[in-house]
Amino acid sequence: MNLNCTYRFIFFNKISVFFLLFFCSSFKINAQELNYKAYSLYVYNFMKYVDWPDNQNQGDFIIMVLGKSKIEKELRIMSSQKKIRGRNIIVKLISSIDEITNCQLLYLSQEKSSLIKDLNNRFKNKGILVVGEKDGLANKGASLSFATLENDELSFDINKKMISQQNLKISESLIKLGFVVVE
Repeated sequence: MNLNCTYRFIFFNKISVFFLLFFCSSFKINAQELNYKAYSLYVYNFMKYVDWPDNQNQGDFIIMVLGKSKIEKELRIMSSQKKIRGRNIIVKLISSIDEITNCQLLYLSQEKSSLIKDLNNRFKNKGILVVGEKDGLANKGASLSFATLENDELSFDINKKMISQQNLKISESLIKLGFVVVE
């Protein structure tokens, strides 16, 4: 084999390894994005199967995402394609509790999950469905929180007490799909 062929062979091997690594990392990223797509579909179904007080059923349906989470992107995509009960869905990213204004659903990112007690004290009886990204947050005061089952299947926990305190009503069909952790 001459020197020119050897260099081509090494070059093509390096290119092949690069593309292999690129495609493997792309698959991993897509798998993570699919996970947040699933989260956003759950959130959309939460909105469909929870009833808010009459004063919360006018105008746009506002979702606030407290803290950074990859779900924000997926919620924005979902909100551009769907409505909830004929209402536009608006997604707002906020970084502190002080920014919470009139909203129907507050998505509490994992990084901000320690704020759950303060949230419940400040926004009691405001008709806000608090959805926690962190596993087990419904036990600590979120209305609903995501849970990962042993087989890595996505599910959710339900805190019926907090839902009731927010003057919200959750449908029995949604209760049957999740796990009630607080009555």
